[in-house]
Amino acid sequence: MFRPTLVRSTFLVSVLTVCSLSASYAQQRFSAGPRVGLNMSTFGRDAQGYMLRPGVTAGAFLMYSSLNHFGISGDVLYSQMGGKFSQNNESYKQRINYLEIPVALRYFLTLSGNFRPNLFFGPSLGIKLNAKRTDNVKQSVASPDFNNSAQFNDLDLGLIAGFQLNFKGLAERQHFLIDARYRYGLSDITIDPNQNINNSTITLTLGYSFGVGPEYRSRR
Repeated sequence: MFRPTLVRSTFLVSVLTVCSLSASYAQQRFSAGPRVGLNMSTFGRDAQGYMLRPGVTAGAFLMYSSLNHFGISGDVLYSQMGGKFSQNNESYKQRINYLEIPVALRYFLTLSGNFRPNLFFGPSLGIKLNAKRTDNVKQSVASPDFNNSAQFNDLDLGLIAGFQLNFKGLAERQHFLIDARYRYGLSDITIDPNQNINNSTITLTLGYSFGVGPEYRSRR
């Protein structure tokens, strides 16, 4: 079941981490840009008979990296989650669309240069936009698609972890990004008190970052 206090606590830790990084490392770099990619999602816990279903994710990010190994990023994404059900002569596709806001703490494997791969993890808040069930077939009889947004909770808190490759872009302070992550839903996404179902999503995205503001270089 979703707990608002858990969301507040998790994001408070993230905010305090950002402040701590900024205070500890006066030398820093900011970058921002678009991100687009593919979700492969399904449902877990009490959910039975679900398989992975592809969906789109797209949006923008802001990233901070100090001139040591640490950084932090925040995204705002349109993210399609859901699953494909097939069991006992019944099948359908469930889609839940979210506005997803992940915040990730990052550890860069290199201090500088044209290639800066990094590992990351952190919380991710999903705000439900809508939900729809399609391709309904039961006992070989098809039924119309329908909106079932009311069956799902408005918020979904999850944890993300992943790996990002960061290559030099077309100009100074620009980079191509390849990002692979897994999102595990901590919240029960349904309003049914007899079920406990969560989102489980694998994501691969491509992005492009632009340097924002002044760049502070390490002192000799």
